[in-house]
Amino acid sequence: MAEILSASPQDLTHPELELPPKPALPRLHDIRIPTLLLVGDADIPDVHAHAGAIEAGIPRARRVVISNVGHLMYIEKPAEFSRIVIRFLESQPWEH
Repeated sequence: MAEILSASPQDLTHPELELPPKPALPRLHDIRIPTLLLVGDADIPDVHAHAGAIEAGIPRARRVVISNVGHLMYIEKPAEFSRIVIRFLESQPWEH
């Protein structure tokens, strides 16, 4: 388990293949699909700040704050979490 948790998705044994990190914030506008952001009202302030920045940056983003939960809303309120996600998915004009 420790090996999995410490693994890096980038092979750092080949420095010539290293990819420089790209800041995501300036590229959020490139996301062109409906995006649902879920946060709990008991999440730490950083989570709310990040969710707000992401929502502002993605043209079709929607943020929902779930009451009386923290970051694990899918465990704390699974029925409400599922209802919100399913409603969001069903409201989208998906192309077939």
